[in-house]
Amino acid sequence: MSTLAELNSRVAQRLSMVSGTSIQTYAEDRIAEMIQHKFDIVWDEFWWPNYNKWATWVLDGATGVVTTDLTDLVKRFEDLRSIYIAGNDIKITLLGSETNPNTYTGTTPLVYEAYNVASRVFKVWPITATGSLDVNYRTKPDNFIATDTVDIDDQLMILGATWDYLEDDGTNPSATQKFQTLFEDRMSQLTSIHAKRPIPLDHNTHRPRTFTLA
Repeated sequence: MSTLAELNSRVAQRLSMVSGTSIQTYAEDRIAEMIQHKFDIVWDEFWWPNYNKWATWVLDGATGVVTTDLTDLVKRFEDLRSIYIAGNDIKITLLGSETNPNTYTGTTPLVYEAYNVASRVFKVWPITATGSLDVNYRTKPDNFIATDTVDIDDQLMILGATWDYLEDDGTNPSATQKFQTLFEDRMSQLTSIHAKRPIPLDHNTHRPRTFTLA
């Protein structure tokens, strides 16, 4: 993975090879914005494993939220992937749009929904639920500065930003089409690579087993 400055330089190198493309003196800032834009787009396109995280958070038992401040951990509700009752495989589902959450009672968390408070992001029902949750989430980086590492495939960022620049430049349609195709092919390749990684069909497969000697 490369820094934003390194990606910027490599995009400029790609552009300098394209006949008829004019790279203006202020292109560095434009290219950086295009890299940022492509990152934001592909962030929502796929759940990138290198940003995947797990944490266990305690419910407050009174308002349906966790006691941990999530401000710098989960910046958007969309960055929650799954929520489980801690220590087991019981997944809590999203609250249905036609369901009255006040019908849920007791101390076991059953469903969750978005919560419009930056420090909490989500809440569970019933709000009197107690215990802990195992949460799979990701933390979206702040907008990059030159020295920040962009932790997504270099070629995906370079091809995407080059395509954007050529699209705006408008002087070489064939090159624009070429880089669009290269970007889309690389995106498909990466998602396919991750999709082909083996996962157990039975979650018990990798659990410790106890053997009794005869």
